[in-house]
Amino acid sequence: MAVTTPRDLRTWGDETRLLWRRGWWVLVVLWIMGWLAFIPAVQALLDWAVAIALGGFIVWFVVAFKRAPHGQDDRWKRNVSRNMLAAWPDVAMRLGLSVRSYAGGVVFAGVGHPTWDGWTCCLPVSLPQGLGREHLQAQTNLLAQAFGARQASVQGSRIDEMTLRLEYADALALPFTLEYGQPWDERTVVMGQGNSGSPWRLRLGPHTLVAGSSGSGKASIVWGLLLGLAQPIRDGVVEVWGIDRKGGMELAMGKPLLTRFAADAQRSVILLEDAVIAMQSRATELAGRTRQHVATSGSPTVVVLIDELAALTAYETDRDLMQRANKALATLASQGRAVGFIVFACLQDPRKETLPARGLFTQTVGLRLRDGLETSMVLGDGAVAAGALCHKISPDTPGVAYVLPDDGTPPQRVRAGLVTDDMIRDAAVHYPAPRQIPVVVHDQPPARERREPRTPRQPRRTSRKEYES
Repeated sequence: MAVTTPRDLRTWGDETRLLWRRGWWVLVVLWIMGWLAFIPAVQALLDWAVAIALGGFIVWFVVAFKRAPHGQDDRWKRNVSRNMLAAWPDVAMRLGLSVRSYAGGVVFAGVGHPTWDGWTCCLPVSLPQGLGREHLQAQTNLLAQAFGARQASVQGSRIDEMTLRLEYADALALPFTLEYGQPWDERTVVMGQGNSGSPWRLRLGPHTLVAGSSGSGKASIVWGLLLGLAQPIRDGVVEVWGIDRKGGMELAMGKPLLTRFAADAQRSVILLEDAVIAMQSRATELAGRTRQHVATSGSPTVVVLIDELAALTAYETDRDLMQRANKALATLASQGRAVGFIVFACLQDPRKETLPARGLFTQTVGLRLRDGLETSMVLGDGAVAAGALCHKISPDTPGVAYVLPDDGTPPQRVRAGLVTDDMIRDAAVHYPAPRQIPVVVHDQPPARERREPRTPRQPRRTSRKEYES
């Protein structure tokens, strides 16, 4: 089945020719009315008529010019949907999406009416008895080729509620920037754009883990979070306690946005332990009054932002510091959400050995990863089958990721907005945190002087005379 691709770029000449085919007769009428204007009897009437007609034509021209591309896109989508429905029985039988009935007939997978989510066609599919989700999932690549799509995925787990998603154009192919300093809705942060073109809003509340290979765009997500919270940070409703184990290379440029900041191992562990103490103190204050914290300037939401988390939990050479970091992180992730302490961590290696508390992060973001196994580690066992292909993200599209929310919905394909150094410096100047609290390294008590072990006494030999006496 041959399917043409959508025309995303249209020239001025294409639109002019389209409008000329639609409105040439209007110009002819105006030309005739211009000649009639020389007759004195109708001159006054035609002056008003010409003015009204000319104004209406200009308005129609502008509106038609704006709507013409969308109209062509809609016609293209209708043609694709119609051709898809017509070719489906043959495609389903060729790809083995059919079974034989007891009477000897052939029953193939049925489809419903296609709907469009941007440039993604959503085709409801119902499988006959004898076929399961894995059969449809195994044929996604061939289905994409058959219908001219760039890729296909299966959404839904129930046989009678599955949807075949055919993606015809990548809405996230080009980078973009976002405005910051917008009012906060106290629930989500605008981080970028979704696959359908709508804003990507990341829920702030679940503990979030971001995993991605080097160069996959973790910095865009980190700064997208900080710039998205710029307004509540300046108002004191949100505090960000930042840990950057790359020596401050990433977060130091926006340090005024951070209430607390640590770059070395010792201060990073102290910051985590201070967060645990503050969390437990707030829990004691709220006990018996409320079960859910509400952010205010006097009791702000605290976001513990950690870049390169594995440097604390797995790669730290000081075993005592590593154990303290893992213990504090597990305590925060298991008890902090209800009292307004949220952990937002980034790492490159998502293995359980790298992060023992990985299961406590209920919202995960998978950037470009090395293989399907790592994708399953980050987003769950069924993520790849649901269309989350983190290991197939192009290196040329940093910031593209799949998000697995904590509400059980399927993974979403998104892209984080591009954040430049100038944007970070500008936000640091105009949206600083109301207070800066340094991380203090407490003096260690002097070790007790170690005494040398006593030399055991040698047994005194008894002389023969003493023995005989």
